[in-house]
Amino acid sequence: VVQHKAQTFPGPPAVFDRVVCDVPCSGDGTMRKHPEKWRTWSPHLGRQLHSLQLQIAMRAAALLKVGGMMTYSTCSFNPLENEAVVASLLER
Repeated sequence: VVQHKAQTFPGPPAVFDRVVCDVPCSGDGTMRKHPEKWRTWSPHLGRQLHSLQLQIAMRAAALLKVGGMMTYSTCSFNPLENEAVVASLLER
């Protein structure tokens, strides 16, 4: 466990067997548990976060050894923050 700006995490490529990416997200998946999120939520949040989420996922993938495993996690239901990030990562 480390604390560092994830998209610029230092180190040589292909050093980790496993990487967990719990990326910043809009949090729309927690609205039932935290109804106050409705006051600050906007449909544009997912679009604003997509680039950062993809940068973090790309850096995590670069740090993985061949055959390593990465888990990508958000607390959002927004496809722009989930499926779109994974699809963009796989295209690269």
